[in-house]
Amino acid sequence: MEIQEETWRRVMSPEIVEVEVEDNGRTTKDDVESIADVFVAVGKNDLDVVKWAIDHLVSAGARLYLVHVFPPVTHIQTPVGKLSRSQLSKDQVQIYVNEENNKRRSLLQKYIRLCTDAKIGVETMLLESNNPTKAILDLIHVVNITKLVIGTKRAPSMRRLRKGSSKGEFIKKNAPDFCEVSVIYNGKQVTVDQQRHAVGGIVSDIPTTSQNGLKVTPFQPERKFFECACFSRNFD
Repeated sequence: MEIQEETWRRVMSPEIVEVEVEDNGRTTKDDVESIADVFVAVGKNDLDVVKWAIDHLVSAGARLYLVHVFPPVTHIQTPVGKLSRSQLSKDQVQIYVNEENNKRRSLLQKYIRLCTDAKIGVETMLLESNNPTKAILDLIHVVNITKLVIGTKRAPSMRRLRKGSSKGEFIKKNAPDFCEVSVIYNGKQVTVDQQRHAVGGIVSDIPTTSQNGLKVTPFQPERKFFECACFSRNFD
């Protein structure tokens, strides 16, 4: 059974460092509005993607948001095999969920450390979805992302041999005009010419997305905190 509702969660790492930017003067409203935060979609091995974003896109005073999409828990591996979560008690499910949360937290630490070493303000955002491509495209509209970085494991020279676009290429092609999407392969940005030569004339097999298909977590207090605190543009 396909889960229709997407759940958002915001996780703040205890290692996140608030960075003060000194400019020997007051920060005006225009200065604040001109600062564009950078969102980076990360998986298991995307250090080169985060490093590229730090080196090329993050400006003084901007924050870097690590976006990680993970699938909802529908089945859990047990000593007697894989069982539906409905067959287990709430305590058993919670134990499994806590273990998975710890794994994700551990996964994100290497990216957080890279940002803090570069003295960049960093936050993490977890999206629960069966469709990472759709989840990220919907997120762009919901929070008005203007700078998005996503990695690809497919070399430009090899894409003609495979049907369809990679997730990063599909997101770049279908993102709104206000969002600048950078696709990174092996620490370098994939250029427009490379994308045209690699996937020209091939129709992607990834389904399209609607702008409002992704729903914010149904818990009202958490949603308000997410919207007001996580995406504040005020810099101390």
